[in-house]
Amino acid sequence: MKAFAALYHALDATTASLAKQAALQRYLQGAAPADAAWAVYFLAGGKPRQLVPSKLLRQLAQEAAGLPPWLFDESYEAVGDLAETIALLLPAPDQAHDLGLCEWIEQHLLPLRGLPPEQLAINLHAQWRRLATDERLVYFKLITGGFRVGVSRLLVTQALAAVGALDPKRVAQRLMGYTHTAAQPTAARYTALIAPESTGEQAAQTSGQPYPFFLAHPFNLPLTEFDQALGAPAQWLVEWKWDGIRAQLVKRGG
Repeated sequence: MKAFAALYHALDATTASLAKQAALQRYLQGAAPADAAWAVYFLAGGKPRQLVPSKLLRQLAQEAAGLPPWLFDESYEAVGDLAETIALLLPAPDQAHDLGLCEWIEQHLLPLRGLPPEQLAINLHAQWRRLATDERLVYFKLITGGFRVGVSRLLVTQALAAVGALDPKRVAQRLMGYTHTAAQPTAARYTALIAPESTGEQAAQTSGQPYPFFLAHPFNLPLTEFDQALGAPAQWLVEWKWDGIRAQLVKRGG
């Protein structure tokens, strides 16, 4: 969790794409596969369903901070983000931990969903007492569903491709369906994202997993340079660019 929180703050501290990609690569190269699996899930846009009702979370945080409701509300208005407000107002941690991101998510955060309010209060207090302020920010952003850090899916794809020495287009295809709510990240799924290409990879894809959709881009070079840049037009297949909902018909395995 400490490493993922450090990555979050490193990404949040810069607007340079190259710096963001370098930070992502450093994290992925040093993280355990199970932790990297969840990091890629969140950074690529995956979000767990609501874990704790926002009203209850605000109430528990306000009580733990020892603040009257009006002062908590004023603080929230000044900060503008519930997760950051709670992370700043809670008392300093009085315990330590050495758990990775995967352990925090699977053993502590996900089990919160559906608990009665009394048990939620006990579990939340026990958890945030072990987290430093920078970790709490990430923790509460995950709980509230507000985890955003200015990293595009393309940037995540490029970082994974660099770590695995792969073509980014291959990684983009493997990422299809990775953030689906019904598919929980695992070390095996992450390892498959960066594994060397194999001849039977296409046949092993699940039947419902589509190919990445491609966007149209203008050709800004002189037409005399078309062949050199993209190959002879006779080697291309041309199709209409239709508007509306994109769909694919995928047939695999015979």
